[in-house]
Amino acid sequence: MANFEQLGVDTHTSIPLDRLSTPQQISSYIKKLIKASAYLYHESEAVVVSKVYSNDSDNYAAIKGNFISGGEVDKVIPLMPHITDIPLIGEHVLVTEYNGKHFYLSQINRKNLPNENSIPIDLPENTKFGETFEKKDIRRVEVNEGDIVYEGRFGNSIKLGCNNTNNSPVIKIRAGQTLDVETREVTGKPVKENIDSDASSIYLISDGLRNTKFDNQQIQGKKILIKSEGIFIKGSDIRIGSGDNNNLQPVVKGNDLKQLLDPVFAAQIEVNKILIKANVAKIATLAAIQPQTKQTVDEIIETTEANIELEKQNKRLNDAIINDTYLSDKVKTI
Repeated sequence: MANFEQLGVDTHTSIPLDRLSTPQQISSYIKKLIKASAYLYHESEAVVVSKVYSNDSDNYAAIKGNFISGGEVDKVIPLMPHITDIPLIGEHVLVTEYNGKHFYLSQINRKNLPNENSIPIDLPENTKFGETFEKKDIRRVEVNEGDIVYEGRFGNSIKLGCNNTNNSPVIKIRAGQTLDVETREVTGKPVKENIDSDASSIYLISDGLRNTKFDNQQIQGKKILIKSEGIFIKGSDIRIGSGDNNNLQPVVKGNDLKQLLDPVFAAQIEVNKILIKANVAKIATLAAIQPQTKQTVDEIIETTEANIELEKQNKRLNDAIINDTYLSDKVKTI
């Protein structure tokens, strides 16, 4: 809490002065009086967290703890109403007091780690961080000069940075960092975002990505890159490519299209079968002609090749009917 710390001791009663004091005596006396009345003002003080009221409706995100200087404090709520940074048990937070009520500002960066900074002073042995939290080897995000980074405890981060070769702006949003073998062997080494190996990422870039490939391509220009196992977009009006209604075309609904095309494919298969039979009969007739002329041989070869193509086409059409080969199993719409 806010408090004053006296720097000196009031000793003016133990400083005798002569009735006719010398200038040196008076000067010394005044200096000692000034020192005795000097204080340091502490606007905030460190508290070791012993309990967190995470979802208590009356004390949302409030904490209970002990001042390092001594004394317990309870129901300390965050100072800022719109930014909530939940501390762990054993972490130290800065607490200040306004109008007789205590507020905490943030955790103290005791270990310089994003995952946890717990030093459980005066708490029981084997104190847990909380009910569900588990400590993990989460590393700091590698940064360039001037970057602004917001890091969570779990390998999630938002970086407002740039390409360090040309200072073009880049925003990187990432959930789930990946440590390569080299980084894992060096304790505490910061880790770069990796859009190919991190769990889920969104990059907004203004002038390409330097020394980084996405989907094995060198990315240039203005791009938005999204990478995850699944990408879900829901909306009543989704437009890709243009917001101009005059240039927009509707997206085909795959299952509805299949219902229209399957009968067409089946009918074409039957037509092809009839053509194949007719071509087989034609080949037999041509083969019976003796002696064989070059024209006859060429016609037999051409008709045989036509049948081969018709057989291939029937296989593709039948495969499309049975296995939906022309429908994407990765991009879907309603």
